[in-house]
Amino acid sequence: MNANNRHVAILSSGGIRSLIATAATLNEAPRTRATLLYINDGRENIVQRSNHLRLQADHYRIARTLDLDLTHIYNHGYGRNPDGSPLGSIAAPQILLAAISQARFLQAESLIWPISFDLDHRKIATATEQIQLIQHLASLDSPTNPIIRTPLLELSDKQIIELGTQLEVPFHNAWSCLTINPKPCRACPACLRRKQAFRAASTVDPTFNPPSQSLVK
Repeated sequence: MNANNRHVAILSSGGIRSLIATAATLNEAPRTRATLLYINDGRENIVQRSNHLRLQADHYRIARTLDLDLTHIYNHGYGRNPDGSPLGSIAAPQILLAAISQARFLQAESLIWPISFDLDHRKIATATEQIQLIQHLASLDSPTNPIIRTPLLELSDKQIIELGTQLEVPFHNAWSCLTINPKPCRACPACLRRKQAFRAASTVDPTFNPPSQSLVK
């Protein structure tokens, strides 16, 4: 594919890993055309997540964002895991199937999945196997499909924040909190993970320690 016409689709939740994966992808190939795919998975914090996705798109001059509605993934009564993820919904395969289908429709060269598990090798192995299975399923339907890439999968949370600092990402344009509060609660699993990552990287998080004006690029 012509490097000047490269097109990638990036799964984005408006979160910290989505932000850094977007920055890393565009830094690797500055002339890349990108589309952000937002999965509306039924979580309560949809307003904050979608708002921050738009902030990220504006910052990186990404003209196209597309919403994929999979609200049933979280919007059920089966409960949550300790990290806030849904029980019993087979979330990742559903998201990947919907995303790779949309990416293929867009004729994207690759689909960026910005997941990471802070070097939890069991979860990394599970995600790797899921990717292989989804790629195989897609190949049964069509011989030409986007390649699913996971640029952050084998990085620790500390390394991801360090990468974001190196890429000079606007950390304030990423939302992590699982609640519907207009400001981060600092106590939910996602907020705690974010705080620990910034602390490990010896980096100040502007979301928890905002300057006089927040959300200003």
